[in-house]
Amino acid sequence: ERHAAPPPRLQPPPLFAMFALGVAVVVVILACVGYVARHRSEVLTSISCAAIRGLEALKLRRAGLVRRSVRMRPPGYRRLVRAHFLERATTTSPGGNERVLLIIPGFTASAALIMSDLVWKLRPPPSWRVVVMELPLHEANIENFDGAHPGCNAILQYTVAFAKAVGLLGDNDSGPHLHLCGYSLGGRVAMELLHAHPAHVRKLAMIAPAFPETMDDGFERCARTEPRRVHAWRTRAELREVCSFDGMIGCRPGHLLTHSLVQGAMVRDREQTYGRKHGDFFADYVARLLQKEREPSPLDAASLHQVRAPVLLVTGERDRCVDSGKCREQIQDVLGPERCAFHELVDTSHYAAPNADGWLPDGNILYNAAPLCAKFLFGE
Repeated sequence: ERHAAPPPRLQPPPLFAMFALGVAVVVVILACVGYVARHRSEVLTSISCAAIRGLEALKLRRAGLVRRSVRMRPPGYRRLVRAHFLERATTTSPGGNERVLLIIPGFTASAALIMSDLVWKLRPPPSWRVVVMELPLHEANIENFDGAHPGCNAILQYTVAFAKAVGLLGDNDSGPHLHLCGYSLGGRVAMELLHAHPAHVRKLAMIAPAFPETMDDGFERCARTEPRRVHAWRTRAELREVCSFDGMIGCRPGHLLTHSLVQGAMVRDREQTYGRKHGDFFADYVARLLQKEREPSPLDAASLHQVRAPVLLVTGERDRCVDSGKCREQIQDVLGPERCAFHELVDTSHYAAPNADGWLPDGNILYNAAPLCAKFLFGE
């Protein structure tokens, strides 16, 4: 009687082969750890920037915004540059009655990460075209850097050139019905644009507008004497010393987890965007933006008395960058309540305020201001 031969038994690998494999795995792991240790900053920057770009994509999709660019040559520029911006196109065909909302961000405020939240919360009507500009030398526009450090007048000229390039302004103030919404420095630029083209702008909404006359005394003093403690920081160590940092991001002192996460993301994003090749770019930029002597202010009484468009002014009660009381005194009291509606948001700072337990940012000023702005801008 025949029986099937038993299957061959698998021989265990030689001890030397197992030892060699283990050594190889350990060597690979140590090599990876060594590489990360030697290039820790680059690795973390790459991971952080990838996460930021992914978050940007999600926020843009939620707000219905797409990235666009247009070639133009603003006054004072030596060459044509590509101006980057965000846009939500109208669902109706353009025409003489097209309504457009132009949103102008604040200094170093990301159009994709921050201002897209405002667009999402505003929920503009489908028939409205929405354009979110990026300030010159910010984000993707840093590629336009040619050694210039513009003050507010240069930013205004850039904004006017941009508005004409994308069809928001025409000759003799022709074009669509333009509504403006500016946050922080963007509020100042929007007011100056209103002064430059009063017949074209229909309404102006300003959220915590940063004029030299409305800056918090402590913040302005810090910005003038130690600009790296405001927006001109370049390293994590300098960011820890930023004036009013807790108030801007909505943390209370001692909340190390939130500080670490927010600081890390901000530092890596700045390093990735601006690098270190521009030297004291931010220090010079901040100094020029705070100059009162060289550039006329749009808040002088004569200029404000020329304003005919309705104005909405929204501030944060706990803002330590822009003084809410100064905004009321310098803007609403001059314009009058019939031309300027004023709202002060409780427990809100320049960007956010602590939530109930104080650990994570809450009370986002853009979130809280959005319903007021929507009713003002889109209401008849």
